[in-house]
Amino acid sequence: MLNDSIRVFLTVVDKKSFSKAAKALFLTQPAVSFQIQMLEEYYGTRLFDRVSRNITLTEAGHLLLKYANQMSHLQSELEREMQELTGTAKGRLMIGASTTIGEYIIPYLLGTFKKNYPEVQLTLEVGNTEDIETKIHDTSLDIGLVEGPVTTKDIEKELFLKDQLVLIVPSDHPLAKKEKVSVFELDKYPYISREKGSGTRIETEKHMKKAGFSINNLNVIMELGSTSAIKAAVESGLGVSIISKWAAKEKVKLGKLAQLTFEEDSFVREFNIIYHKKKFRTQAADEFLNFLKSDEALSLLEN
Repeated sequence: MLNDSIRVFLTVVDKKSFSKAAKALFLTQPAVSFQIQMLEEYYGTRLFDRVSRNITLTEAGHLLLKYANQMSHLQSELEREMQELTGTAKGRLMIGASTTIGEYIIPYLLGTFKKNYPEVQLTLEVGNTEDIETKIHDTSLDIGLVEGPVTTKDIEKELFLKDQLVLIVPSDHPLAKKEKVSVFELDKYPYISREKGSGTRIETEKHMKKAGFSINNLNVIMELGSTSAIKAAVESGLGVSIISKWAAKEKVKLGKLAQLTFEEDSFVREFNIIYHKKKFRTQAADEFLNFLKSDEALSLLEN
């Protein structure tokens, strides 16, 4: 295993903060400070300049970073080759998922993957698409699953799943008995939107524009940071919204919400798998990628 102090050092550099590094490593801040102090005592020099709340690497810190990255890469290579030799995928796998996927899709898959690979330690981080893309780019996550467009350099994208965005309304709403609705009717009703940076919001606005409807015509009464909150607000009669069919599925089945598709456009989008092109992938990461694209994963979601 990579020396604990080196791993802590790399995380502090990545997060640019002792407190954020502690959170990422599931440690206390004093524990992180102690590990850095041990390194500084061992090498007999300061690794970070601490000015106010900002930290920057010293010249010695930059030198250690160069070799620590090489050590980390060699450790990953060693673990991968050992796993290939023994035929067992193991180690920690950091997965990120944008909100809709993280709440309504990936939980159904992780249990099965864990059964197939019991020695892999899974960690799931849920955030909006921009957050997950950023963390894939800075290599703090191994694999991401996102619902919005990805534009960052050095990130590879593969299709995971097709999704359809649907209009949800309360079960007693005037539109509830319909199957389809015109996008140009949306300005008649209070509208509940996801927050900026949300993949669902980005895709919704793209499809509205394609249909010729200006988003400025929406009567947006609130912006909410989760699909669960939006469903609760719509169910309470506060307004209507557009969410993934996967997220609407359970409430529609229970008769608490009604869903409609749009006459002008299918509002179909892609859920994508993303990963850093240059980040070394362990066997565990490769096995998870293969699993996501397997018939087994698809059948689990269709049930």
